Amino acid sequence: MSCSTRQLQVLDTDYSADCVEWCPVPGYHDVMVCGTYQLAQQEAPSSSPEPVCVNHIMFFRLTCDDSGTTAAPQTRLGRLLCYHLLTEGAVCLDEFQRTDLAAILDIKWCHTTLNECPALGIADAKGTLSVWTLQGGPDSKNDDASRTRSLTQQCEAQIVEEGLVLSLDWSTGRQQSEPAVITSDSKGQLTLCQLSPTATGIQTVSQWTAHDFEAWICAFNYWEPTTVYSGGDDCRLKGWDTRTPCTHPTFVSKAHDMGVVSIHSNCHQEHRLATGSYDEHVLLWDRRNMRRPVGDVHVGGGVWRLKWHHANKDLLLAACMHNGFHILDVSKLTDGSPSVVASYMEHQSLAYGVDWCRQTISSAEMSTTGATPGKPLLASCSFYDHSLQLWEWLS
Repeated sequence: MSCSTRQLQVLDTDYSADCVEWCPVPGYHDVMVCGTYQLAQQEAPSSSPEPVCVNHIMFFRLTCDDSGTTAAPQTRLGRLLCYHLLTEGAVCLDEFQRTDLAAILDIKWCHTTLNECPALGIADAKGTLSVWTLQGGPDSKNDDASRTRSLTQQCEAQIVEEGLVLSLDWSTGRQQSEPAVITSDSKGQLTLCQLSPTATGIQTVSQWTAHDFEAWICAFNYWEPTTVYSGGDDCRLKGWDTRTPCTHPTFVSKAHDMGVVSIHSNCHQEHRLATGSYDEHVLLWDRRNMRRPVGDVHVGGGVWRLKWHHANKDLLLAACMHNGFHILDVSKLTDGSPSVVASYMEHQSLAYGVDWCRQTISSAEMSTTGATPGKPLLASCSFYDHSLQLWEWLS
């Protein structure tokens, strides 16, 4: 195993950090967002709800005081942090906006623009899905454009009552017309939503119970967006055809031994799918035969997030909770085993959010010491130490 990575910057996010996303829209590759999750600190009487930690998500049992009144649960706070990547001089992240929200469980950019603007979906602890658009110029090297950038909420929809929206995905990985969003929630449901062309409204197309416990993750098949996948705390990976009422899954896999918490479809190889679980394994699939995986990599630590590289079909990024972040090379899948080619172990807490930066730093942009020209940049975050870090892979 190679550990050929180098730390470039460390930022304190104040609240616990759990998701990181670089913007995929051309002209905005320098924009990155980070979502956070924090339980409000408050003086609690003896009748206040006792917190229960389930797979690192805090839930509360409601209790009654002497009068029989139900005690309210603690508030889950969140904050959306927005950054530019600065490349003139030392390469670093520069914050341009912070917005207080309900606790954020997942964030994803639409792969294309909505109403001519980059669009961000947010899944939160109030049980809502919201869509935000990025206003301002596409070129961060223009100081005026940088100063006028802002994320503004366009619409939201209540997905689940008295529950959390745990994940979301956009249908636009390859097919960019009529963008749809799929969500999963703490009640085991999946919800398919359609956005209006101007991103001013969200319509619920269908909702169904997919898992017996928390539905931790959902994802589109980017090559065939009528197919979605889901993973739950019931240790099941399932497929669904959204052209049907979704009363029965198209397949159910028990290949993972613990809860399934990450799924990602490969934009560059039609039938390739990656899944991750609390069982510390990354499984690779050919979606034409979901009876058994075609590859298996033990990475250590629950695999909370997986991200295929935006240009190289054989590179896969994994956030492994108790065991840092790893880059996998799956090019030898047909005649060998996938392998870990790089690791980043600088975080001191649960490794949750991670993503590839699509912007490459050229030697012409470097006027002082900083990132290595031409090397991939990545960002990652960890939970209890509320740390956001920028790093490079010295590939």
